[in-house]
Amino acid sequence: MTAVPGEPTSHRAGLRTTADLVLGIDVGTTGVKALLVDVHTGVTVGRGYCAYPSQLVSKGGHEQNPLDWWNAAVSAVKQAWGENAEPAFVRAVGLSGHMHAAVLVDERDRWVRPAMTWADRRSAAQVRRLREHESLFLQRCANPVVEAFTAPKLAWLAEHEPDSLGRAIRIVQPKDALRHRLTGTWGTDVTDARGTLLYDVRRNQWDADLWRLCGVDSELAPSVDGSADIVATVTEEAGAQTGLLPGTPVVAGASDVACSGLGAGLVRPGTVYVNAGTAAQILAPLDEPIAGSHFVFGRAASEKYLAMDSVYAAGMSVQWAETLFDERGHRDAAGGSRMDHLASQDRPGAGGAVCVPSLLGTSAPDHDPLVRGAFVGLTGEHGAASLARAVLEGVAYACAAAVDHVGRVVGGAEQVRVGGGLARSSVWVAAIAAVQDVPVERVADDSSPLGAAILAGLGAGAWSDAAEASDVCVATTSVRPPGTGAVRDYRSARQRYDAAARALAVLSHDPSFTTTQDAEEDL
Repeated sequence: MTAVPGEPTSHRAGLRTTADLVLGIDVGTTGVKALLVDVHTGVTVGRGYCAYPSQLVSKGGHEQNPLDWWNAAVSAVKQAWGENAEPAFVRAVGLSGHMHAAVLVDERDRWVRPAMTWADRRSAAQVRRLREHESLFLQRCANPVVEAFTAPKLAWLAEHEPDSLGRAIRIVQPKDALRHRLTGTWGTDVTDARGTLLYDVRRNQWDADLWRLCGVDSELAPSVDGSADIVATVTEEAGAQTGLLPGTPVVAGASDVACSGLGAGLVRPGTVYVNAGTAAQILAPLDEPIAGSHFVFGRAASEKYLAMDSVYAAGMSVQWAETLFDERGHRDAAGGSRMDHLASQDRPGAGGAVCVPSLLGTSAPDHDPLVRGAFVGLTGEHGAASLARAVLEGVAYACAAAVDHVGRVVGGAEQVRVGGGLARSSVWVAAIAAVQDVPVERVADDSSPLGAAILAGLGAGAWSDAAEASDVCVATTSVRPPGTGAVRDYRSARQRYDAAARALAVLSHDPSFTTTQDAEEDL
């Protein structure tokens, strides 16, 4: 295992004399990340990031402009080069992207409409209809029917925007849109295909029956390649925009979930990974597609699978709270760490205040889109520090509940790894570590773009398999649990959280508690 990579530097003369770099590009929910990785040391030698907006439309719609993905990718890749880098020496490019989207493309390779993302919740009625055939979806996809997947979105489009579907000749995922801009070719990979509810995971092919249930023709399905397969090369036009050498190989890439698992070293049994960004994905290696109340996704660079649960509004809850505190004058000079700084002013357990961060419903242990978030146990003595801590701890306990659930699916966890933006929060990490009975490690780098870079290296022959690549590239540091007294306080707070979450699940189904929006979605 390598040392923890440091920040990129501007003096990188070695890049001019070696062909031993790979580039990973990750199209995330809020922005694009780019990582340049040395294949011998596994060290990240350059990185870039560029954000882009989402459009929130009526009744839970969440859309993005695919052109924003490309523009952000160009900016992020240029940042990764730095001032002195020589992009001609990149062996290959790997791609990662948020999954379950619906990106419609017409015969002139133009976007028919804005992309519907995983966070789009307009398809509640279509989900109820498709659940009449849930046994078929479970049998062929090993997943339950929920709003996040692509299939319900296509069913919604078939009902509400048939003209959009009529103009489309293919449906792809976000990273596939980036592939087209880089190479001029279309297609997807097996992990994104398995995340649509339109693909038979056991026969490894698109399933025409599932497409018909959604009211959509399966001829719109893209071709499917392996995640580490070289599918094309960078075009002259894309090279001019990004600085990549035309002819540089590009691999098919994988979903952000699959790439985050690869970039966190989920290549052997016994490890559970909490990737906590806007949403949190809790992942563990799974040999067979065993259906249940969890999700089953493809594992990058492997024929096997990942078991997954989600906390839909993990970082989203923290960002929401930050906005509220900023509006009330609680801005901290530390920028992104202001919530952590504010929360650290109160003791573990937040003085009995509990936050259940279910802003988008729940995934684990049960999928329930009606559950709403709440603060519980408040008194007049609770201030901003208590509420900030309650939010960070609440997200941690929701993730811990998902770790417990996924651990049972895969036969137990021997260690827990944490990564993503929330892993930079000392309060959140301490709360996670305090309620675990196994060692906790922090992943040193952004796992999704690192996973994409690993796929590029595998495609280029830099490593023989995912296990070797993980040993070289994935660096972790041990998380020391807090002291005995703090552990006791965190575990008591976790018990209060669990009780509050159970009570809120019941309350959210009380007709007198249902909001107007909920009632409209149920029609």
